[in-house]
Amino acid sequence: MKTVKGIYQNGRIRLAEKPKEPGPMEVLVVFLEASEEGPWERILNDPKPRPALARWVKEVKKEIAQGKTKPLDLDDL
Repeated sequence: MKTVKGIYQNGRIRLAEKPKEPGPMEVLVVFLEASEEGPWERILNDPKPRPALARWVKEVKKEIAQGKTKPLDLDDL
């Protein structure tokens, strides 16, 4: 199964990206509940420890302190 995100409005579905297959093909439309969290929200809000991430953050903070790198400044983008 392949998924493509889209928006349903006024009886129409607008796809957020072009499907890779030219079609025609059968589709299944799933309407998410407004209260459903997306996968990133679940991942970011999960309180369980992430040792690999904690090690990486420690390394990055060390590099910042040594002047080897700096935090991303959104104004520089």
